Amino acid sequence: MSKNENPITKQVEDDEISINFGEIWRALLKYKFVIAITALLFAILGALYSLTLNNEYEASVKMVPESADSKSGGGGGLGGLSSLAGLAGINIGGATGTDAIQPAMYPNIVESIPFLQELINAKIYNPKIKKWQVLKEYLKEHQSNAPIKLYDSEKLEEERAKKQLSDTDLKDLNIPSSPGQPIDFINIDLKEAHILNKLKSYIKVEVDKKTMFLTITCTLQNPVIAANLTSLVHNQLTRYIVNYRTEKVRKEMIFLTSRQDEARKRYDQALFTFSNYKDQNRNRFLNVAKTQEKKLQYEVDLAFNLYSSLTTQLSEAQIRVQKETPIFKVLEPARVPLSRTKPKRSLITIGAMFIGIFVSLLIVFFKSVNLKELLS
Repeated sequence: MSKNENPITKQVEDDEISINFGEIWRALLKYKFVIAITALLFAILGALYSLTLNNEYEASVKMVPESADSKSGGGGGLGGLSSLAGLAGINIGGATGTDAIQPAMYPNIVESIPFLQELINAKIYNPKIKKWQVLKEYLKEHQSNAPIKLYDSEKLEEERAKKQLSDTDLKDLNIPSSPGQPIDFINIDLKEAHILNKLKSYIKVEVDKKTMFLTITCTLQNPVIAANLTSLVHNQLTRYIVNYRTEKVRKEMIFLTSRQDEARKRYDQALFTFSNYKDQNRNRFLNVAKTQEKKLQYEVDLAFNLYSSLTTQLSEAQIRVQKETPIFKVLEPARVPLSRTKPKRSLITIGAMFIGIFVSLLIVFFKSVNLKELLS
């Protein structure tokens, strides 16, 4: 081999570069310790990095929500078209039911600020302190559980939020409501916004558009709290949908109940007046007395008919509440995870080792190849 030839590549007559695999193998053997040491070093760094990551546990609930189409039969009319439109994210209102909230909207409901504000006031069981605790108080604490703590990302993020709060001029955002004009917008400070964003990052809601399976997943540093939070989100979302579907009928029930009470009092008063009049005018045969008796009887009949009609409507409304209440079939309830979901420390270490092998091969290549001659 001449001095101008590269050990790995050589120039052929038609200016093409041929690769000498034998020389490549010899170069790899020559630098095998460099490759091994580099790969080992990267593997160690990857293992150390994986030990700085928090252990995270994942709990989930799988369920099938009942839609308005299933209650209305879904076999005739526009039921089939509504099902096809639902796959495309289109809602055909008034076709098969009154349900304007489709399963595809559930993730947006869970991520909404009012939903999260209600959720942070719920109680969870904290196994570290062995007692029930408000979720807001738990989120204010640092849940870092990494084997090696080089830095606390949660603490740095909280300090950054506090700095933003101290730098702003709007420190007091409490706006009093004026008489006759209540505040109808959300007013939260940066501390609460930080807690809500932190809670939102723990929750993930997915809907399969084909099967309409709903999966609620919560990932936290504690397995018990992960399962507890998953159950809370499931229960609150179910309650939200039930309240929405039955809100109109329940308001109608409240109205009918109050009207029924008034009608019952009116009927009781009319019946008492009629009975009292008959007792006082038992032996009178004057036409005026008979006319007054008929008038009072008419008042009693009218009050009774109104009371009876309202009672019937109230019973029908109670039946409609039961019919409008959706059913959520839970396929897989939340359970405490037995092993951590993240991080995959073995995969991180192996991945870092392969990166080290790649870097060492680049070093061997640049040491073995004359780039000037190769590019000329």
